[in-house]
Amino acid sequence: MRITNQMLALTAQKSGISLQPNTLLDIMNKKQSVSSDLISSLGNTKNTNSLLQKLNQKDDKQLAASAESLGSYMSSLQEEGEDSLFGKAEASGDTSELVKQISNMKNAYNKTVKYLKNSDSPLNHFYMQELKSYVSDNAEALKAVGVTRNNDGSLSINQDTLSAAGVDELKAAFGSGSGFSEKVGYVSGRISENVSAVSNSILSGYNSSGREALNAFSKNMYNFWG
Repeated sequence: MRITNQMLALTAQKSGISLQPNTLLDIMNKKQSVSSDLISSLGNTKNTNSLLQKLNQKDDKQLAASAESLGSYMSSLQEEGEDSLFGKAEASGDTSELVKQISNMKNAYNKTVKYLKNSDSPLNHFYMQELKSYVSDNAEALKAVGVTRNNDGSLSINQDTLSAAGVDELKAAFGSGSGFSEKVGYVSGRISENVSAVSNSILSGYNSSGREALNAFSKNMYNFWG
């Protein structure tokens, strides 16, 4: 199956979130043989056992865990109302809890990027590029509160700048209106789901039903915003 710009445009339209279709096309169309090779090799017990060991390795579990953690931090930064982090900071003038949450988010983000880089999945490589693009798109607002991107894609924080930032500046960078927390949170959720989906599809069995499950997932995984 060859992915087209029209197919990607439809899935992006559903979500209302901007998508870089050319990036996904370049990655997926060049590396679709990975999925085909994976599916065909399930018919061989020796190859299947090797795949099971590979897919159950420590990095996969750590990627899922770090992505889930990142999603949780981003979700808390998107919350609104008096009891939200931003609501409390606006009422008290104390940004210490926000600073702590953003610092924890940075650590989870960096772990997620690290494990994405170590992954041999073309879809994970696409997710990594998406995360980088969100940082680039919001570079000015992030820099204003001391958050910058390193050459390897990880984030760095100037703690003095972050601690000195006002609530409005922090909200411009990470609040619900910025779009940054929403997009990063959404992608982190997809990362975790896809790691689990691939593993479960293979672990479900080595027979034809197991292969059908993996085949179905490999088709659906292109529906990025579905």
